[in-house]
Amino acid sequence: MNVYATAAVMRHSLRRRTTKLLLCAAGAATLAATAMGGPAAASMAPPGVGTPLCNAGYNGTMTFHPALVNGGTATSEEAELKMQFTGCSGGTPVPTGGSYIAKGIVTGAGANACANWFVAPLGTPPVVNFNAAHLDGVVTWSPTSINASNVSFSKLRIYTGGGGHLFIRLPTAASLVTVSYVSTANLTLRTAQNFTSVSTSCTTGLPSLKIVPANPASSFSTGTW
Repeated sequence: MNVYATAAVMRHSLRRRTTKLLLCAAGAATLAATAMGGPAAASMAPPGVGTPLCNAGYNGTMTFHPALVNGGTATSEEAELKMQFTGCSGGTPVPTGGSYIAKGIVTGAGANACANWFVAPLGTPPVVNFNAAHLDGVVTWSPTSINASNVSFSKLRIYTGGGGHLFIRLPTAASLVTVSYVSTANLTLRTAQNFTSVSTSCTTGLPSLKIVPANPASSFSTGTW
């Protein structure tokens, strides 16, 4: 027998076996990825459509860095909003609730001065404008099969209603929603603090406002996304 011919046949046979093994391994990896929800099986759920109205269960905080004080001289102020909510209706699919975490920067003279954020009852509330980054964050929906929404607001008002109750208003004007429930958003959030308690806190520093579902009892926090 020709030794060189035999060696060539063996090399050819080994190459074919190696190719088969590699193909089998690749197929197994694809099946495993599919079973585990890996890249080969990745498929995003379609985004939610319509405009959900959520008007119950609002809880959270708006935090200020640095704290707001009387006569504050900071030229940059970070506001961070963290909240959860329930009681939603509308939209397809209809969410049962969600959470919203957002941050924004306010710049200008006296950015942390309480007088630039709060006014006495029945006064004209100041418009607080965020810089180009806006108050921007993500709404994570329940159930989690609904794609998250990116929601940003360019401005807010903190105004004082009857009984000295404080409300945080993030208006439809200059708001933006992308991915799920694409529209414009607005929030009217009740706070646990009233104007009197905030005025007292501003003498030493006000680090945050507490968001509650209702204040007064017949006036609910609401959000249209």
